[in-house]
Amino acid sequence: MTSPATDPRAARSREAILAAAFDLLAREGPGAITQRRVAQQAGVGRATVYRHWAAPEDLLRDVLFSAELPFFATPALPLRPWLHAELRQLADELALPAVASLAIALMEQTRPGGAGARPHRHITAITERLAAAFTLAVDAGELDKAPDAALAAAHLIGPLVYRTTLQAAAVPDRLLAEVIDGVAHWQPPDPARSRPASAPGQPAGGNQETKAVAQA
Repeated sequence: MTSPATDPRAARSREAILAAAFDLLAREGPGAITQRRVAQQAGVGRATVYRHWAAPEDLLRDVLFSAELPFFATPALPLRPWLHAELRQLADELALPAVASLAIALMEQTRPGGAGARPHRHITAITERLAAAFTLAVDAGELDKAPDAALAAAHLIGPLVYRTTLQAAAVPDRLLAEVIDGVAHWQPPDPARSRPASAPGQPAGGNQETKAVAQA
């Protein structure tokens, strides 16, 4: 007898439900994640959704957990312009309503007392990737010392989220420059040492831009 964990039909229904929930989240926000709406979107019975996720909050958590993070993956020297480009991409995507909905849902999931009540893997990934990037810049002489990656992430990303979601305004380049200058004491880059580099576990090459959420 096939168990639910190995039943291919159960696996397909689970994937369809996750895809439907992700689409609803991107288009309408966290409030759209209900068993009824997700079942209609996925073309399955409501009981099938209940069988995989007893509560909408559990489904929302898994949707956010399965989303990919395209930012800060592959640092390159000189680091300051690379960081500016990464933040420019992040700010432009946060300005899109679909991505803003995801950011708000993620904050709701990870706040104290929220459904997740623990650091999301994306938050951990951002901190680890920035730490690796700062270490690279120190080795290249672009930074005197590496700043605290968790504090730097808050300093770099917090103003972007505030500007795009709460003020509903575009992020100017001067704001990006100010937040970057505020996280560390940057030194003039050494051209001989400015080369692409890979973050731990990442292949060499440029960062891949992901617009799938916004286009959904």
